[in-house]
Amino acid sequence: MSLGRRRSKSFRAQLRPTLPIARSAHSEHCKLRLAIVAASVLVTAALVHGTGPPFPFRLGQVPTRDVRVNVEQFQRANPIKTSTLRQAKADELGPYLVNDPTPLRDLAKGLEDLIDAVAKAPPNLAVEEALTEGLAAQWKLDQVGHDTIRTAADTPERRAELHRKVALAFVPVVRDGVLGPNTLPKMEETGRPLNVYEVDQSADEAHLVERDRVLPERLTKPEGPVAREFLAEFSPPELGRTLFSLVAERLAGAPTLRYDDVATDKARQRARASVPEFMEEYRRGDLLVKQGTPITEDLLPLLRLEHQTAAQQRPLADRLRRAGGIVVLVAALFALVGYYTHRHEVPIARDLGPIAGLCALVVLAMTGVRLLGSQPWDAELIPVALAGMIVAIAFNPHFSLIVTFGLCLLSSLSLGMGISHFIVMIGGTSAGVLWLEQVRTRTKPIQVGAIAALAYFLLTWATGLWQDQPMRLVATDSAWRAGWGLMTGFLLGGCLPFIESRFGIVTGISLLELGDVTHPLLQELIRRAPGTYNHSVAVGTIAEAAAERIGANGLLVRIGAYYHDIGKMLKPHYFVENQCNGEDRHANLAPAMSTLIIIGHVKDGAELARQHHLPEPILNLIEQHHGTTLVEYFYREATRRCGDDDAPVPESSFRYPGPKPRSREAAVLMLADAVESASRTLSEPTPARIEGLVRSIVVKRVDDGQFDECGLTLREIAEVREGLIKSLIGIYHGRVKYPETRTEQRTA
Repeated sequence: MSLGRRRSKSFRAQLRPTLPIARSAHSEHCKLRLAIVAASVLVTAALVHGTGPPFPFRLGQVPTRDVRVNVEQFQRANPIKTSTLRQAKADELGPYLVNDPTPLRDLAKGLEDLIDAVAKAPPNLAVEEALTEGLAAQWKLDQVGHDTIRTAADTPERRAELHRKVALAFVPVVRDGVLGPNTLPKMEETGRPLNVYEVDQSADEAHLVERDRVLPERLTKPEGPVAREFLAEFSPPELGRTLFSLVAERLAGAPTLRYDDVATDKARQRARASVPEFMEEYRRGDLLVKQGTPITEDLLPLLRLEHQTAAQQRPLADRLRRAGGIVVLVAALFALVGYYTHRHEVPIARDLGPIAGLCALVVLAMTGVRLLGSQPWDAELIPVALAGMIVAIAFNPHFSLIVTFGLCLLSSLSLGMGISHFIVMIGGTSAGVLWLEQVRTRTKPIQVGAIAALAYFLLTWATGLWQDQPMRLVATDSAWRAGWGLMTGFLLGGCLPFIESRFGIVTGISLLELGDVTHPLLQELIRRAPGTYNHSVAVGTIAEAAAERIGANGLLVRIGAYYHDIGKMLKPHYFVENQCNGEDRHANLAPAMSTLIIIGHVKDGAELARQHHLPEPILNLIEQHHGTTLVEYFYREATRRCGDDDAPVPESSFRYPGPKPRSREAAVLMLADAVESASRTLSEPTPARIEGLVRSIVVKRVDDGQFDECGLTLREIAEVREGLIKSLIGIYHGRVKYPETRTEQRTA
């Protein structure tokens, strides 16, 4: 049996027990991915569904059709009518006044004293002689009045009866009081009855008083209500008229009422609160907004109430049908993105981390849309645009366009927006996403935000003019959307470090920072292994040019080349580029041991990269830049030393542990590293020899299957080969020999 057949049987024998384990692990991995996607579908569908059908109207919008009531009946409180009725009820209530009747009681007591003085005086005395000096000054009593009072109170019994009648005559006046000329504010000088209560009472005990009873100009008129009640207490009428004429002038000059603004306000507030809200009733078919009429601030609450009533009255079957339809729609969009990922983004589809991160990003974006979409400022553009740009940075712009399409469609459905809003959202976000090809400067996110803002602005004007919306509304919307687009750029710049750490990616900014020669790892490499550093710089130079020929990330390849051999700094003198004075430390070592040292620099480099927190893409380049290639020199040396009777040397012991390159950048770095090292062995690096060397190395790597997992096509491999040949020829180009100077000739 040949060596190849024995190796094949041995490999199958080793592989057979591990197949069920591998299949089981793959099955569990698939189940976990499906579980994450299914959970994301349900959560996203719940966010899109919300509490029911979305409210489709907004302030300033012009409906393209008549908006009518779609429910059997609903009521709405009319705040204007309610306010009018409540104010009318409050206006019916007159002002509150506090009555201090002390001056009126004093006036009644003085009148009784006058009666006693007149009744007790001798019958033949004149009026002046009958009254004391104080009473004469207080009361202007003429002779007729003197005689009338004296006749009515000529006996003690009649005098006591007259006192009682005076007290009864003053009761209405004392109870209602007298209003002063400037007691009431001007706004209260109307014909409403007054609410009067005495100083020792509360405002709740007030009683209504007509103004004619307390106004001084009405109070003193003989035909007024107070005068009639006063006269009714006396008989004969001449006695009442005499007494009233005495007190009338004194009543007008003795105001007893004081305006109570606090009690008035409280009473009117209670009056307003007693009026229930005025409810307007609407029935099916009633016109709410006429076609072409802008939705104003008073119409928007009415439309929202009608929408909420319709949502509450929807049957359970309709709600379930709508929820099921949304779940199916969301699942279809996820399936579309998943199919695209499976066909065109295989690394994403195979890795659980990116899938989980992508699902979480979609859920967070839809949560932001739901929270911000309730406001009339179009701020829901921010989470959608930010999510699309994050996907573009984390993966690539083309994949981001698919995700952005799904997010924009779901956002429009969840908010009830029409085709115009979808066009603005997808157009502006796509413009920003496509501009995110490379992020190598701090201003790039802001430039992307400016591009998105410009696209939002122009598309808002285009759709607004197309749908014949008011110019004021279009101008406001375009300004808001442009502002949100620009803000997204600033937010994206602030989120870049978190995006890189979560998705395991590096932007051009981070790569340029890693390429700084002051990085601790590079400084240590320069100090310990200067030859390896020079080799790494040369590899980076030729690899970047080759990568850019096939559209790969040239900057990533160049920076990865700087770090791809950092593991050599731990044993630098075992590598030829760091050896000097012809020293060869492998001379006394077995080929197998030398191979372990050579292969070990990959593992050592990966450990150093992890210790210094280098990003995952750089770590992958370190681990994959040799793939599973054969360390040919020591393998051949081991084969040479092996006798005819010894077992054949296993080739697997002299191969790098891998993995093989899994990205185009890693494949380019592998070829650049190999051809740069091999080119140093050429004694005369002519273009023909360089070309032959590069072609032979590329053919060996292809035949060895090193590019089976990286996705490189034969056309791209040819492009990389030509790029490497061109770069190496440029490095090893011939130089013109300068003539020696005369001084040098004499010295020679």
